[in-house]
Amino acid sequence: MSDFASVQDGSMVALSPVARPADRPAAAMRGHIAYLEYFRALAIVMIICGHTFVLAWSHFANEDPTAHIALINIIPSLINSGTAYFVFISGFLYRQVFFERMPFGEFMRRKALYIGLPYLCMATPVAMAEIAYGSFTTTVIKDGITYPHSSFVDLVVLMASGRMVNAYWYIPFVFLLFLASPVFDRFIRLRPALRFGIVALALAVALWVHRPAENLNPFHSLLYFANIYMFGMLFCEYRDRIMPVVARPLVVLALTCLILAIAAVQAVALNDTSNIERAAGDGWLPLGIDLMLIQKYVGFFLFCGFFAAWGRHASGPLSFIARNSFGLFFVHAIVIAVMMRLPAPLSPHTGHAMADLALYSAFVLSVSLAIVLTVKKLIGPYSRYVIGS
Repeated sequence: MSDFASVQDGSMVALSPVARPADRPAAAMRGHIAYLEYFRALAIVMIICGHTFVLAWSHFANEDPTAHIALINIIPSLINSGTAYFVFISGFLYRQVFFERMPFGEFMRRKALYIGLPYLCMATPVAMAEIAYGSFTTTVIKDGITYPHSSFVDLVVLMASGRMVNAYWYIPFVFLLFLASPVFDRFIRLRPALRFGIVALALAVALWVHRPAENLNPFHSLLYFANIYMFGMLFCEYRDRIMPVVARPLVVLALTCLILAIAAVQAVALNDTSNIERAAGDGWLPLGIDLMLIQKYVGFFLFCGFFAAWGRHASGPLSFIARNSFGLFFVHAIVIAVMMRLPAPLSPHTGHAMADLALYSAFVLSVSLAIVLTVKKLIGPYSRYVIGS
């Protein structure tokens, strides 16, 4: 989730297929890419839907959506882990917009203002409320001695992990990505074969370590998502070769069938519609086959190709959501947290899990968007420092 700079290609085939991506003119590397903007809109909608699961099933005796195993559970399989798409887009945008264009100090200053400051504005009051109502406490034990409870320690832990709501874990993690920018700069300058080898190795590491339990360890998340971030950079460089292929209707159809097949295996055969997570005490052996990560790699090609071919038919709504995506990210988590604390009569359910998911996702998206637009209307350009949009 970079600065969410808007980028668009004037033409997907502007260069000869034999031209090396590193040799393309700087102006061509900095243009606006429409399909990536549309992809960003889809990513934030998926993230909101994925976080709404807990709300849609919050008043069911059995909150496990896979309790009624059916092909319909392909839908949660496809929606979950939408964050991977944001990481891919961030890597793409870093290569497209920031690499060799902005000094590291200025890059971090912008991230502190446009990501760090909104995080402090939005997360601090939520974290303080968690502490005040006793929803979160940290026990500090050192040398066998249990130290007295400290609200300050609780606040530090919450802010460093993003635990206060179910989306904010992303911010501590993404700042580790930003801080590692000099390393990624060196990666971009390596020979192509070496870069592809590094991404393959990083992918193998991710399949081994899995995601951290509840996403609460940003360093563990860095190990898991680094391969996607670097792959986004490579996709950006080689897009003139990739996009004319993946935007073909038959290729889009084939990729659609492939991603549905993977999701079906997850939902029906493995009875698991989410990522494999590694918790403390799980050891270091692989816990299973993380098909979700493979599924998302298929999605990178599928959705870039799909939006390049047909995204223009819904360009208005998609661009509108994309422009407000960062604000939606910050606001929707709080909207869900508030709704989770409402009494059951104020959050009715139809009794059909997928219908509830669709209704609550639409409601959370609408309310979050209304809040974002209201804040932007009230404080104008300063809203970027408060809600990120």
